[in-house]
Amino acid sequence: MSVLKIRISDDEAAWLDALARMQGTTKTQIVRSALRKVFEENFLDNKTILLPKDQYQALVDLVGSPLKSLEMEDRKRLQKVPDWDL
Repeated sequence: MSVLKIRISDDEAAWLDALARMQGTTKTQIVRSALRKVFEENFLDNKTILLPKDQYQALVDLVGSPLKSLEMEDRKRLQKVPDWDL
């Protein structure tokens, strides 16, 4: 497990302490929960992405092309990775 060191203002530290006490949880769990929410909003939600025509065509060509053997191996390896345990 990785360790993350961040700098936050005294006010933010007080908010985090108060939330942890109020929710009966740890500051780490609060930060992880917030990170998960931001991740899901930015990567898991379906969002419209506008691309110039040439970039769109390059994407269509890439997606429509057959997978290379290395890509197949990578996909198999990713299927074995357990879900995040937050």
